[in-house]
Amino acid sequence: MMKIVDNKNYIVAIDLGCSRVKIAAGNMDADGKLNILGEVTQPMNGMVRGEVTNIEHVTASVRGAIDELENQFGIKVDEVYTGISGQDIKCAKSSYFVYISGQDGEIREEDVRKLSESMNNLQPPEGIVILDRIPQKYAIDSREETMQPVGRFGQQLESTFNFILSGKNSVERLQKTFQRLGITCRKMFASGIASAAAVLTEDEKELGAAVVDIGAECTDICIWHDNIMRHVGVIPIGSNAVNRDIRSNAIPDRYIEKLKISHGYAVANNIPEDKKNNIIRLKGRTQRETKEISLYNLAQIIEARMLDIVENVVEEIKDAGYAKKLGSGFVLTGGGALLNDLETLFREHTSYDVRIADAGHILNDASKTPDTTTEASTVIGLLLLGLEESGLPVNMSASHVGSTSDKTHDVETPKNRKNTEESSENDDQPSSDDDREREEKDKKGKGKKKKGFFNRISGIFTDIFDVVDDEEI
Repeated sequence: MMKIVDNKNYIVAIDLGCSRVKIAAGNMDADGKLNILGEVTQPMNGMVRGEVTNIEHVTASVRGAIDELENQFGIKVDEVYTGISGQDIKCAKSSYFVYISGQDGEIREEDVRKLSESMNNLQPPEGIVILDRIPQKYAIDSREETMQPVGRFGQQLESTFNFILSGKNSVERLQKTFQRLGITCRKMFASGIASAAAVLTEDEKELGAAVVDIGAECTDICIWHDNIMRHVGVIPIGSNAVNRDIRSNAIPDRYIEKLKISHGYAVANNIPEDKKNNIIRLKGRTQRETKEISLYNLAQIIEARMLDIVENVVEEIKDAGYAKKLGSGFVLTGGGALLNDLETLFREHTSYDVRIADAGHILNDASKTPDTTTEASTVIGLLLLGLEESGLPVNMSASHVGSTSDKTHDVETPKNRKNTEESSENDDQPSSDDDREREEKDKKGKGKKKKGFFNRISGIFTDIFDVVDDEEI
């Protein structure tokens, strides 16, 4: 077994799914390809719709995956990058401006940095955590729009930022999980953003595309347009809804997943005529008992539930305002995307182009990936984003999300492996301005913008913790 512990030239990423936990270690090779040193997948217990509901079960599941990775590949796990999902992942946009500091009106890096720092210091309402701040556009003197303001001229620089938000309870529960394991969580990324980082091409990011990551109990959506990450959202419905419907036909749990993937169709009418009435027989509770279901009936069950997901995805995209801006259509990923004819179902009911994701183009030949890249897209994306965040020398042009590196909101825990629930948070202070008059104008503008921003994101989060009954899903 090759030992690479002493090098520390790798990072570790964990995808905490509702049915499985995936953990992977990787780095970048000399050609700019992602090199996965090892990946482990194990069953997950204690997660419901992206949220920790039983920390003992989650901790045990993660501990088992970490131990296997360390033992199998000789890798030491003491810090990780992780994803967070769940129905309380939201977006909120807010604008702010600063006056150009130079007398000649030339916009410099320090002006952009000052604008970014001002947005970094906005504090969310109680119960909300800001995961990331992504600039959407810059405007000079409220007229000229650009994504590269440095070197241009004007008196005022304005930007609209997309704030990626989560509920504080969700973040703290994940934080406590890693604390119990004695592991430092370097940063949490919205899982949908990670999946998009792994599977989207540069053309798709420019023309507009929606990545739809169908997990067990949640479906993550991430929208790109004009090379900027525009929207992220989560629908509290996943492929387990199909499993529950199949189970209602008296099919034992142990057969459902294999039955769905091996024999299921997402479009019932696509089953060849000579196979529609074929019967699948399964063992029942005893050796003599059998359970039967036809291919056509199985497909009807699958199609009905997956159509619910399609309709909810379309509604999310319409609400985000990007229904007419997806030139590249949908990219489907996650374990739920492996169903036969799922891309046909999406294409027929949305009129968009659709493809099944494949992150293989960003991996080198030496990468160890026991799962398909469709199933592993989130953990692959977490490795990409984590490598960019970590500062290791890599070429990350294919996964950049336009985000400022917000170190002050990293979720951290002690490195020594002992039980503790202490945490700390430090916030940068905005840079001072030598021109007092300009500083006063900035403060007035900031106060006005800040109040509106708080009101908006408070409204967004008014009902995110409502319990969704299974019958409504």
